[in-house]
Amino acid sequence: MLDPARRALAFLLPIVLVFVSATAARGAATPAGHYADVNGLRMYYELHGSGPPLLLIHGGAGNGMQFEHQVPDFEKTHTLIVPDCRAQGRTNDRPGPLTYHGMAEDMIALLDALHLKRVDVMGWSDGGNIGLDMAMHHPDRVSHLVTFGANFRPDGVSPQDMAWNASATADSFGPGMREGWTKLNPQPEHYAEAMDKILVMWRTLPRWTAADLGRIRAKCLICAGEHDLIRREHTDALARAIPHAEEWIVPGASHGAMIERPDLVNPKVLAFLKR
Repeated sequence: MLDPARRALAFLLPIVLVFVSATAARGAATPAGHYADVNGLRMYYELHGSGPPLLLIHGGAGNGMQFEHQVPDFEKTHTLIVPDCRAQGRTNDRPGPLTYHGMAEDMIALLDALHLKRVDVMGWSDGGNIGLDMAMHHPDRVSHLVTFGANFRPDGVSPQDMAWNASATADSFGPGMREGWTKLNPQPEHYAEAMDKILVMWRTLPRWTAADLGRIRAKCLICAGEHDLIRREHTDALARAIPHAEEWIVPGASHGAMIERPDLVNPKVLAFLKR
């Protein structure tokens, strides 16, 4: 069993790595981003490729660059919509707490702004939770849903990571995270407040029941790493609660399966989206 410090590192590593790589890559040629005014936000998003629309939703405290290993493969067959969620990446915050439902409604508003009636969704970690909320409350808008490392209750996270989160503060993310976030975000002075909102959300949300999940009608692929920080029995329960959902455990991977094993993840996801 990992000691608490190493558990915390395992929890944060996928997030921090994305910020470090993004900082190192600043100045490299990237597609021009776009902004949409939705629900009081100036939401940053990128569009890639062509074909059926696929919304990619990043993990908590991250940004759309977390999909850097998926975009080159996925854009060959899909139009990708890759936003930064509220108070993360290049999107500003608004007053009030951060919730998965609120961010799901932001995504619906973004789809409305882009005149997209129905999309496939892939979400990592918090992004998976946002996708679940979208599928529950807007069943007519989500065709396929793929989640990696999602949870439907706060206790879906391992006890060690729950213990870390219980006492974590904005400083617990480390200086690399602060540096990367403040370089991207239009409200650099807002870092501590934004991270505190994320930590409170992780401690208290989501709180969905099996009946809530049973309302989902999208075709679902529920995924996690073999060594994910989401408990295996929790992932199993999530997949069982969603009608006709499939479950896939990525061998040898952690919570960052899509970053660690795109060679497995990308073909699996693309094959599922064809069904």
